[in-house]
Amino acid sequence: MVQKKIIDVLKLLVKIESISSEKKHYKDVEQSAESVKDLFEGLGLTSKISKSNEGMPAVLAQTEQDPTKKTVLLYAHHDVQPVGDLSLWETDPFVPEIIEGRLYGRGSGDNKAGVVTHYEVVKALKDNPPVNIKIFIEGEEEIGSPTMEQFIKENKEDLEADVIVIADSGNIKSGLPTVTTSLRGLVDGTIVVDQPMKAVHSGLGGGIVPDAFMVLSRIISSFHNEKGELQIEGLTPSEGEVFEIPKDDIKKLLGSDEINLFETDSYSKRLWLEPALSVLAIDAPGVDESINLLIPSTKAKVSLRLPPTENPEHAMKMLEEHIKKNTPWGANVKFIPESKGSGVVADPNKEFTKKLITEFKEVWKTEPAYMGVGGSIPFANVFTDQFPEAELVLIGPGDDEGNAHAPNESVCIEDIEKLIQSLINTLKNY
Repeated sequence: MVQKKIIDVLKLLVKIESISSEKKHYKDVEQSAESVKDLFEGLGLTSKISKSNEGMPAVLAQTEQDPTKKTVLLYAHHDVQPVGDLSLWETDPFVPEIIEGRLYGRGSGDNKAGVVTHYEVVKALKDNPPVNIKIFIEGEEEIGSPTMEQFIKENKEDLEADVIVIADSGNIKSGLPTVTTSLRGLVDGTIVVDQPMKAVHSGLGGGIVPDAFMVLSRIISSFHNEKGELQIEGLTPSEGEVFEIPKDDIKKLLGSDEINLFETDSYSKRLWLEPALSVLAIDAPGVDESINLLIPSTKAKVSLRLPPTENPEHAMKMLEEHIKKNTPWGANVKFIPESKGSGVVADPNKEFTKKLITEFKEVWKTEPAYMGVGGSIPFANVFTDQFPEAELVLIGPGDDEGNAHAPNESVCIEDIEKLIQSLINTLKNY
């Protein structure tokens, strides 16, 4: 019966095409916010839709506030990623289906399962809530939460809490409850090569002048050594215990048993606690359009994931200095800094998290795992900046089979059910 209720609410939400990055779906995002508001309003919570400037609609809700009780904020987001190539989906992304205990559909795991988790927790506790409960269901997480900082400042009273539970992380694998202890930070920018020459025939200039692609390729190759180790000086890995992901599981995650991985003492530390640079895009003519011309100008977007404790201002400076230091042949190169954000460390030894871990053991009948996340969640560090005294808890119902952001996204219904029960028990004991 409990699983049927979870499935019914999750299906209701997954059917809404709340793609926040596509203008044609803005009305769907608004509909999604209305549906979430109606859910919590139906439980008797004071609920409203709010947004900052031109941001996407978020839902704020709360139980009746008792100043003698502690306050817990439950966060998730209702917007979703685009579906991509429909031919790669085995089901319709917005027609949710249950297959072998998993619900398939865009946003099922990321992050409408988080919304359902919070809804069911409140439903179970609403008649006699052991704490003040506040709800924040964001509508623009999938586009980087661009108005989050302003939104929090404008709605600080509705969001302030002793504990902030973010249900937008996940489990290392289905059936293994996991607490996320860190998120990497991020800086990125664009390398611009603009050689002071016109495009000339390769027979006229080839061999006597470095074209833009030669310059760019040398810069890109300078970022790593033969072992794949990052060569940007001044970046310091974070320390911490991690759950070791087996090499075979990494290959499974990447979708190929034949892929060659870099050798490292710990893939988990490399993914969660160390810096990593990726080249995201290069402006270049396509091969099918190529002609015998030396190209004078090009650019590349690079992204540098940061250890959770690394200062993003310092990291951006180190990245820019590395590019300058490794610009060959006196070429005309500049670096344009763009976005940056701090990492997050969530201490698992704080009061609420320790109680949650106890409930994980009781409900799931297994020892929980601890992991970092190699990506960045923009709103998490905004929360820590704005509410430095609040305990941050990062959990979620997703897992390694969930295909978040990819075709055939899914979530395990039993894992949602166990997460709900674990949170209910923790709030009762808190």
